[in-house]
Formats: sequence, C-alpha cells, structure tokens
Amino acid sequence: MFFRWWRLFRALAVPTILFLAPALAFQDLPRLSFVLSTRGALVNLALEISAVLALEACIVTSLTIALSAMHALGRWDERDDRRCAGLLTFISAVMFALTLIYPLEAFIGSILSTGAQAALILASIAALARLGWSDGLARLDNLNRSAQPVLTICPLLLLAGLAGDFGWRGFDPIPGARIADPIASKLPGTSNKPNIVLISFDALAAQDMSLYGYPLQTTAQFERLARRSYNFVNFVSTSDFTTPAAASMLTGEYPLTHRVFQLYGHLPHRLRKHNLAWILRDEGYTTAAIVTNPAAHPLTLRIADSFSQIPRPPTPRWVFAGTPLMQLTGNLLFDAVDAFGTNAVLKNFCWLSKRCNRESWIEPRRVLAAAQELIGEMPQPYFVWVHLYPPHSPYVAAAPFRGRYLPGDAFATQTQYLWESPGAYYSPAQQHRVNLLRLRYDESVAECDSALGEFADWLASGDRGANTILVVTADHGESFSNGWWSHQSPDLRYTETHIPLLISLPHQGRAYTESANADLTDLAPTMLALAGIAEPTWMEGHALIGRGRAVSPNTPSFSMYLAESDPFGAARRGAIAANSGPWHLVWYFPSGGASLFDIASDPAERHPMLASESRYPKSVAATLIGEIQRRFGDELNGAPDRAAKPTSPNP
Repeated sequence: MFFRWWRLFRALAVPTILFLAPALAFQDLPRLSFVLSTRGALVNLALEISAVLALEACIVTSLTIALSAMHALGRWDERDDRRCAGLLTFISAVMFALTLIYPLEAFIGSILSTGAQAALILASIAALARLGWSDGLARLDNLNRSAQPVLTICPLLLLAGLAGDFGWRGFDPIPGARIADPIASKLPGTSNKPNIVLISFDALAAQDMSLYGYPLQTTAQFERLARRSYNFVNFVSTSDFTTPAAASMLTGEYPLTHRVFQLYGHLPHRLRKHNLAWILRDEGYTTAAIVTNPAAHPLTLRIADSFSQIPRPPTPRWVFAGTPLMQLTGNLLFDAVDAFGTNAVLKNFCWLSKRCNRESWIEPRRVLAAAQELIGEMPQPYFVWVHLYPPHSPYVAAAPFRGRYLPGDAFATQTQYLWESPGAYYSPAQQHRVNLLRLRYDESVAECDSALGEFADWLASGDRGANTILVVTADHGESFSNGWWSHQSPDLRYTETHIPLLISLPHQGRAYTESANADLTDLAPTMLALAGIAEPTWMEGHALIGRGRAVSPNTPSFSMYLAESDPFGAARRGAIAANSGPWHLVWYFPSGGASLFDIASDPAERHPMLASESRYPKSVAATLIGEIQRRFGDELNGAPDRAAKPTSPNP
C-alpha cells in the first residue's frame, strides 16, 4: 500500500514543485515582500507550497485506500496503478502549468493569456492522444519516477517554515497579576499621562441610533454617556467595510496611503510602526487589544508588535480558529478555510446546536467583561482597544433583547439568517424582508448599548475614571434601504459610512455637540493630542479636540472604496466620497462620474441631485470633486508622495 501511496503522491507533487512553485515565487514574492520582510516572504511562500502538498497527501491517502480495496477484490492491477498515476500527473501538470501564465498576464494581456491557456490545454491533450492514452499515461508515470529527486525540496520547505522569522504570535492569557511590559519605555513623567480606552463597534450605523434621531429607543446608554462627552454628529468612516476602516482608525491615514484595500488586507512592512499603539507604547503606555472580528485584528493587519497584550477574545473557537490562520492571510490555506470552511459549516450544521443557532455568537457583555478584567491588571498609563463584532450580522441578540422590536420567529435563528437573508443588492419586492432584518439589527444595537452603559459606569467608578479618556465609535455603518443591504457597497452610501463618535474626558460633566466634518483619520491624532504627544507628520488626520486642534468646520471628510484595486500598485478603480455639511458626494474613478446627495433632506440617498433643479448649488459638486483630486490626485496617478493636508475651506 505504501508504494501505491508514494507513486500517487509523487504524481501530484512533482508537477507542484516544477510548475506551481516557480509561478507562486514569480507572482507572490513581490507582494509578500510588500507586507513582510524578505525572509518572512520566503517563509510564507514555503508554507503556502507546503499547504498544497499537505492537501495533495490527504487526497492521495483517500485514493490509495479506495484503490487498495479494489486491488484486494481483484479489480485493480499494476498497469492500472501506472495509468492512474500518469493521469494524476497529466491533470496536475496542466493545471499547475496554467499558473505560470497568470504572472505573465500583466505583460501579455488577458486575451492572449486566455488564448495561451487554451493552446496549452489543447496541445497537452493532442500530445497525449498522439502517444496513445494508455501508453502516454504509463510514460508520464516513468517520468515521475525519474523526476522524484525534486521532491527532496519538500523537507526543505518544512525547515524553512520552522526556522524562518515569520513572527508568529499567539494569544496572550489575561494575567492574574499585573502586566509588566518589557518593551515599553517607562519614561519619567508617564504616570501623569491619561489612560485611553477605545471601544469600536462593528457595523454600528448612526442612522439606527436614537442618539442621532432614530425613532426606536435603541441607544439610551449612548445618550446618557453623551451628556458627559463630546458628540461628533458628522463623523464618518474612511471606508464602508472593516479592514481598511480599522487600519485608518489606528494609523490616522486614508486607505490610499496605508494600502489596505481589501478585507483581511495587511499594512505594508515599511508602515508597521505607523500606528497609534506603537507610538503610545514607545511613550511608556502599556497597550492591549481585545478584537472580536478577525478582519480587524492586529495580527491580520500585521501590527501585533505594537501591543503589549493581545488576549484571546471571548468568542466561540470557530470564530478564531487560531492565530496562525490570521497570520497566513493571503495564503491558499487561509483562503480555502475562509471560502469553504466556517461559512459552509455554519450554514448547513448550525441548527444542530442551540448555542450556535439561537444565541449570540459574540456577546457584548462578555467582551466588555474581559476588558474590565484586563484593565484591572494593567499598570498606568494604558491604552486598551476593544473591538466588538456586534451589532454586525447575523443580528441574533441575547434573550433579554430578542423580540424587543420584532416579536415572532422571523430571522430569529442563525440558520434562518444564513439561508433566507437577501443578497447585497435586493429588489423592491424584498424590502419587507430587509425591514425585518433591520429590526433584528436594532435589537443587536440595543444589546450593545446596554453593555456599553454598564462598562462606562464601571470605568467611571472609583479611581479608574479620574484619569481615563473613553472613546466610543464604529468601523462603519449598515444599509437597509435603496436596494442595498449590509455594507461594503461600491457606492459608499452615507448610511454605510456615517458612524458615532463620543469622547468622554476625565471629570467631564457636560455635553458638547460638535458639527465639524470629521472621519476616522482624525481619531489617532485626537488621542495623541489628549495625551500630550505630538502628532507624527505621516498622519493625515487632525486633532478634533485638545492641543493642536486644527480642523475647520468646513473641511470635508472622506471615505474610500478601493476593493477592486491592487494595493501593490496605483489604484485604478474605485470611489471616493466627500462629506461637507449636508452634502455627500461620491466620485468614481477612472470614469470621473459623480453623484451628489443632500443628506439633510434625503438621508437614504434615494434622489441624487440633478443639475436642472433650482435648489442645486452647481458649485458644490465641482468644488468637492476638486478637493478630492487635490488631496488624492498624486496617489491616484501613481506618485509616491501623498498630498499635503488640506487648508482651504469648502462649501
């Protein structure tokens, strides 16, 4: 049986080494070197090829068992083994040889690339037919045997993975004793610096918060906190989905600068120290993060070294299968697990478990309780970032909140949500179902609100609140109208980008409502200003309060959708939104088209402004488009240096 297994394995593995490995090296190494050190890129490549070989070993094991059973029954012989091995070689060789064409697509063009693929397939079939199928497959098996010395590279790949400075990091336990940070430089005078707690909710839309006028009482605790906070009513995200928004939150840079364009994207290796946590840690802060969405996690962004502590968040094991998968993002293994693993299992088998099906996957109270435990053991000054996955879909809230706004069984279980929720684009006939989903979403918002109220009270009690700044925001919003459900729309709808921002200072006893246009790039500079730390020149945002405040009430805020562009080169396709007062403009490139909305009178963006309307201020669109091009034209045209910070007012 072993010889049969080996014959079949080398039939798959030899083409992998001869064709796939060079193709991956040619295509992936430049990109991996963008987000890793050169050595780390080589190791990641070795792990990627090893993952393919491991998958092939699993396939071969199953096939060997089946063929051995047929051999025992007298229905399989040595000649059949040779033909089977030859067929595996033929299929894998053609498949992996095609991968050599993809790196050349940029040079030979996609049409020629498609023609080259078809020509390679036809030529392979013709050559095999010319030899005769049976004889040709046997010859391929002989070639495998003579080429098997190339498989000596397999153990070398494993050695590279084990010894290769990949920077693996696991979750840290929440300690039972006070944390000592060996890296943070405990500089004189740091004990007087304020503690900073940043709480961000995933997909928390300002439009569904009673704090901002929503008719359902969804955020009573937010309203109570706002009575002792700065409340920024025109605050937007820099993107309409998680990873680029989280990167902007921590770096103070727009996606065009930090280059995180896609979900599960990485910050470039050269920008690893360009983040708030690194600066604070270097200034003597103990830094920690409890992040319950892998797409926002410091390990995914590749800035884990900026945090003294990264505890495992209180989530089910299938949400965080393990830190290696986050650190292998962009790898074939990660993509396979993400595409065919968790979602498929949940969709088809979640109904078997009440815990999975009828209860919250991630409970806000448990997450904030873990944050309390962590904060209780941290020396001052500290910076703690807590990112909560709720109220992100699937909107199944805990029992006290389930049914508050929507009695009955509609979308009451995870399985029902996974099978029956509409796609991102939906027809007018589906609006009723979207409205039901929105009520479930509002229940999840109310659950988050209640948990936040308890945490804010705890943080303000005793000595903790005497020198602690609390910042509460979101990564992006959520849409339930105008034919788009959820988020990550290429149209950057205002409902997807308008998010809350509350900043509560120590001993603050009154409310301040701020109407200046602001976005997530302003968050990191603001926290640095409140800590008395100079803002680095590479940050693109401005301090909203505190020393160094530099935002004009008329300066526009910006959001970007770049998911269809390549982060390793100039952005070629996407959209940038500019917000100024009631105006929300979305500018598309490379077409140059634009849509303008009056958010004050049309918050759902059902009616784009038309030039023929008498109330249409013709200069608004031109001015905002000009501001986008002035700020970001260099990056869009491929220039290496970003534009300077804006100084001129806008409409």
